[in-house]
Order: sequence, then structure tokens, then C-alpha cells
Amino acid sequence: MKVVLLVLSGDVDRAREALRQKYSHAAIEEITRLQIESLKLSQRVSALRALSPEIFAVATERLAWQRGQDAFLLLGALAGAGVSVVFDSHGGWHQESRMMSLMRAPLRLAREAMISGSVMKRAAAELEKLEAAVKDAAPRSYETAATDDLKLVYLRCSPGPATQAGGAASHINGFITGALKLGARVSLVTNDEIAGLEHDKLPTRIIRPEPVGTTRAAFDIHNNLHFTALAEKEIEQQPPHFIYQRYARFSWAGVVASLRVKRPLFLEYNGSEVWVGRYWDRVGKLDLLARYEQLNLNAAARIFVVAEVERQNLLRAGIDEKKIIVNPNGVDTDQFKPGIGGEEVRHDFGINADEIVVGFVGTFGPWHGVEVLARSITLLPPDGKIRFLLVGSGALRGRVEDILREAGAADRVIFTGPVVHEHVPKLLDACDVLASPHVPLEGGAEFFGSPTKLFEYMAMGKAIVASRLGQIGEVLTDDETALLVEPGNAQQLTDAILRLSESPELRESLGAAARETAIERHTWKRNAQRVIDEYRELSQNRLR
Repeated sequence: MKVVLLVLSGDVDRAREALRQKYSHAAIEEITRLQIESLKLSQRVSALRALSPEIFAVATERLAWQRGQDAFLLLGALAGAGVSVVFDSHGGWHQESRMMSLMRAPLRLAREAMISGSVMKRAAAELEKLEAAVKDAAPRSYETAATDDLKLVYLRCSPGPATQAGGAASHINGFITGALKLGARVSLVTNDEIAGLEHDKLPTRIIRPEPVGTTRAAFDIHNNLHFTALAEKEIEQQPPHFIYQRYARFSWAGVVASLRVKRPLFLEYNGSEVWVGRYWDRVGKLDLLARYEQLNLNAAARIFVVAEVERQNLLRAGIDEKKIIVNPNGVDTDQFKPGIGGEEVRHDFGINADEIVVGFVGTFGPWHGVEVLARSITLLPPDGKIRFLLVGSGALRGRVEDILREAGAADRVIFTGPVVHEHVPKLLDACDVLASPHVPLEGGAEFFGSPTKLFEYMAMGKAIVASRLGQIGEVLTDDETALLVEPGNAQQLTDAILRLSESPELRESLGAAARETAIERHTWKRNAQRVIDEYRELSQNRLR
């Protein structure tokens, strides 16, 4: 039996293991997303048919978030697979025979097209009304609350799963935890469980997505309407002092709730979704997405950006500078600290005491520089006692493995795959050096990120080697808290790693200075405090 596996999201190793448990005697061959996503339907069918699948398996992080499931089942049927299945790493399993997929396809596709068309028409009409309502909204006076009586609602409505550890989940956890430590009452309205968040510690309403829509834009817009309707009712029952929303693609939930309950919208803006849709995560309908984005920016009483670069971007877009607050990411310095299990990790992985370990944690995205890191590893002397611990997984992991395998350097690297966030500190503690090899953005855009890993690295008290790029180069000081290298320069990265591997004194001094800086300036409590301070200032100004 032959299974052809397509991994859309989630971890490849977990997907393979799930298939091995289901089909213990099957041979598994992978076809990558990059191989087929740019092809037309007929070309996709031909490419898949050439692999002669008996079973076509599509893996995704969360089944509930995977649009076009019926289309994938039909793709497998057209390519000759007797059975097609879409599944996730949480036990979700959607299986269908070839005959059933072919029989049901006409009605399914017609229904999806009809629903998508109706959704787009309805959303266009509502968008016009909201644009007018925001334009006509008069300034309001807001009541001031003491911190221990302050109530805020956090909206998470990003069109994708939140169960995978990464920077977004860390940011949500960090802000909520920081606000709770300051005495604020926080409730959460979200469209998925948040990785690492203890949901029993705060009132939480989860509004599940509906896998409807022929295109990604239609899926996002349908679920924006679905989420907004239920979130608005939830917030209306117990209005908070302010609404804090993590800005999301094709979303207006915070705007609608703010207008309804007459409370200010605080928007956490991590970058333009229009830019992301153009260069990273192609979604279509960019002109429409630009209107959604402008609606959120116009409606927000305050906009929190993670870096000065993004503040400048918004100023150039005509946003009032008084609304824009730079609020960098942070870290929990009690969770991320030296001496919390690293020796045990080294033992478990068979790492010798005299070996230097260079660590990286991330989702292997296009901005993380993992291909540069892989090339840097291949440039190291073959007889050196340096090993690499790469934590996480993502779109470019396969490319990293290819680079290492072709150079004969695969044995230097340990891949952990995705891990829960609470296990990350002890993995970082096992390392001597931590790498943040970020690369410039596509299209010539300035690097606008504020990597959460940067602050977690600093708090661990380990030596850091990082790209001199955007906020990374502003937060870190070369030869004081880290060694900085030119972005994309694999040789400089290699040289810096070698320099650190040869000097325990340098590693110790850089690590100590970095941790001290993290404690003084970059905790999540400070991040949340800036938000609360802005609420108080806004309230006092409106009452004058």
C-alpha cells in the first residue's frame, strides 16, 4: 500500500507517525506544498497521479481551520487514490472513498460557490456601513478605573489555529499574564484554544470556526461575520473598560464591539496583513483587505506596534501619531532563566559535556533565516565539537534538512519538532549559544518584527548571535549583550559561532548582560503596563 502525504501545516514527523499508526504496512511518500500550490488543477492532478497513490493524505494543524477539505478529497479521487483523507495532529480525521468524492463533488462545489458569493456580497454591504459609522463616530468620554477594578476583554480572531507554539501564542500569553499580574480583570474571546494558556484562570469564550468558503478570502470573511456576531453579544452582556484586539486579516470584530458598547478599541498591530498577503501568505482580494485594515486603524483609539519601524509605516499611511504607541514584545523572566533543566536535556540527547550547543527556536518561517543558519552549519570545520539544537518546525524545515544532508552535515543537528511552550526554557538552557539569524523582508520592506525569541534568549542568560536587523539591532548591543552579524551572511554567522565556542568568558559576560537588560526593560508585565497607562491617559484626556 502506498500513501502520498501532503503537509499543509503542522509537523511533518507527527503527520507521518499518525499515518504509520493507521496504515502500519504502508510506504509513505511526501509531496510538498511548494511543489503543487502554484499549479493549476489539471497540473496538480497530473503531479499527484504520477506518484500512483492508493491513499492520498492531507495533514493540517487543525481540521476545523482547514478550508477546501472537499476539494482536497476530490483532488485525491481525480488522481486515482482509492481513499483520500484530511487529518490533523489533534485526532481530527475526515476520510472518504474515491467513488463517494466523485459522486458528491458537483453538489458540494455548487453549494460552496453559492455560500461564498453570498458571504462576499453581505460583507461588502456591511463594510460600507462600518466605514461610515467609524467616520461619523464622535469622541467619547471614558470612565477611569483603578487597576484592581479594570476590566478588559481580549479578542483573538486570527484566521488560523492558535494551538501551535510560536511567537503569536507567546505574545497572547505574555500580555494576558502581565495584565493579570497588574490586577486587571481579563476575559478572553477567541476562535481557538491558545497554546500554553491556562484557560481556567480567566473567563474564556471560544467561538469555533466554520470550514466554509471556496477561497481563503471567502473563508476568512465568512468566519469574521460568524465570530463578530457571537463576540458582540458576549461583550455586550458585560461591557469592559476597553477592548484589546490582536489585529487579524479580514476582521472587524473589535470595531463592531467598540461601536456597540461605546468602549475604546485598543489594537495590537503586528504589521500590515496586506503586505503579508502580498509576499508571504497569498490570500487574494488585497484591495478589499486594505479597506478592512484601514477600518481597524481608523476605529482604534490606540494602536500598539512592536517596533519603531511599524510606527513610521503608520505615520506614512496618515495615522495620527498620538494614537500610535511602540510596545515591544517581552518575556517572563521567572519562566525563562538559567539552570532550569538544561543538563537533563543534554543527557537525554546524548550531548557530551565538552560539546558546544547552538540553539534556535522558531516556526521555520521565511523571515527566521533558517536557510542561512543551515548554510552556516555546513561551513563549520568538520572536526569541531559544535552541535545544533533546532526547536520547532514549519514550512522551511524540509529545505533546511536538504541543505544539511547534501553537505553531509545532518549529524550535527538535532531537530526536536514542535514542543509546547513550557518546555522551551529547559531546551534553551541546554544550549551554550542561541541564534537569531533573521533575514530582510521581501519587497524591500524594512524589518518590522519584534521576535519573542529574542527576549526569551536574553532572559536565559546565554550568549546570543543575531542579525543586525530592525529592532533586533536596537535591543541588542554588539559585543555587550550579543554578537551581531549582517543579515543573510552565513560566513559571518559561522565566524561568530566559532568565536563564541572558543571563549567561555565571552559567552558568560554577554549572557549576563543580556539577562540584566531583559529584566530591566523587557518583561510582559511592562508590556501590559504600557497598555493600561494609555487607557488611563485616554480616559483623563477625554474627561478634561
